[in-house]
Amino acid sequence: MKIVIVGPGAMGLMLAARLAMAGAQVSLLDHRAQRARTINEQGVLLEHSQGQERLAIPAGADSAALADADLAVICTKAYHTQEVARTLRSHLNPQARALTLQNGAENVETLVDALGPERVLGGITSEGATLLGPGKVRHAGRGVTHIGPARGLLDDYTCQVRDLLIKAGFETEANEGVQNLIWTKVVINAGINPLTAILDVLNGQLLELAPAREVMAEAVAEAVAVGKALGVRFLHQDMLAAVQQVARRTGTNISSMRQDVLSKRRTEVAYINGAVVRQGEQVGLPTPVNRTLTQLVQAKEAEYLGEANKD
Repeated sequence: MKIVIVGPGAMGLMLAARLAMAGAQVSLLDHRAQRARTINEQGVLLEHSQGQERLAIPAGADSAALADADLAVICTKAYHTQEVARTLRSHLNPQARALTLQNGAENVETLVDALGPERVLGGITSEGATLLGPGKVRHAGRGVTHIGPARGLLDDYTCQVRDLLIKAGFETEANEGVQNLIWTKVVINAGINPLTAILDVLNGQLLELAPAREVMAEAVAEAVAVGKALGVRFLHQDMLAAVQQVARRTGTNISSMRQDVLSKRRTEVAYINGAVVRQGEQVGLPTPVNRTLTQLVQAKEAEYLGEANKD
């Protein structure tokens, strides 16, 4: 199976490295040609608990590479999904599928609109990854990965992808009901990411701060209520306990949102806590904690991005 990882951020690099170590034929697609050249020149450096590995993984900025792919794994920021969907519609092999492992609540729908439901897989992962620089990533915490078809029953293709991820060292399950997967991850991210970005702490430190634990619990409760109103069946009966477990298992990880704030980049808060707010409005549920967290992170963005810099 030929795999193209779209987006060489923390998660994309970690997936590419682990898949390459497992013998998969994998490459990286980047929208920044210079960064792709850097990765080609120096390789991908993966730091992990046993040491580090440097791997020669092809990287490029030419979307034509998608024509030979069997699977495109989308690891870009949620605010790039519309652009990625257009690129996939134009260049992805018609027999290939796309798997999104992105943060946020609306990526699967965007890809389905572009490719059709039969060509889209959705997924979530609680694996922790920290970007150290172009082509450099630290595998900062182990977790569980769930994937499933955008609609319908499990099929052989989805199970093949699951088995490939297992071979690469990821604890992976295949599930039906992709929105259950996505909303489970939305709740986890809503409870962890904005607080780490606002407080400038590691994931695990949230559990050591009583006020932060209280806000986490309130944000999670709102998101769970909205999800249930939408008909979501969460993967865990006690979602707050699941969020706390993820924070604990990725205790030394710098969350993606905190990484964005530290690097003065646009965050995905509008697609995580902001999505909880938007969906809450649709089902008539108030979400004041998620609204406040969204506004606080966006205030930090406004401080360092200004009006001229949108990305």
